[in-house]
Amino acid sequence: MNLLKCFTLSVAINFLLFCSVVNAAPIKGEFKQYKQFNGFAKPFISSGVFSLIDEKLIWQVKMPVESMLIIENGKVLAQNANGELIPQPGSEQFVGLLSDLLSVNMSALETRFDIAKMQGSCTQLTPKETMLQQLFSDFILCEAAKQVSSIVLNEHSGNKTKIEFTYPK
Repeated sequence: MNLLKCFTLSVAINFLLFCSVVNAAPIKGEFKQYKQFNGFAKPFISSGVFSLIDEKLIWQVKMPVESMLIIENGKVLAQNANGELIPQPGSEQFVGLLSDLLSVNMSALETRFDIAKMQGSCTQLTPKETMLQQLFSDFILCEAAKQVSSIVLNEHSGNKTKIEFTYPK
């Protein structure tokens, strides 16, 4: 799996996890993603559309390179150049968090994250699990009108990803 697909997969899965906490209703919208690599002046920017219906997330990157991920039934599928959906082995470990988040099982979430309400409408989630701790220092989830407005993924390396979401009116 190439770096762009890994990065897109990570962001899509995290969006699915966070979105599930805030709103279980079907959600469709657009995203703009800013990946700031430590040591670079400008972020890598990508954008696209998404839909989350039931427990199926479709995450389509439109710019700068088209790609699509589908996350459903504990599996992650990526569309290849021929339009075929190819399973992404090893991604199941991230999707495993989904059931606790979809059920908004706070006692289970508290075993996985330290949860802290921040000023305004944001919440900080600090991973307790080794797998997530190795990658991320924390996630910042912000919401507006009961929908995710942005997510910031802070990595230990100093890299940061910010995703902003817009929804049709």
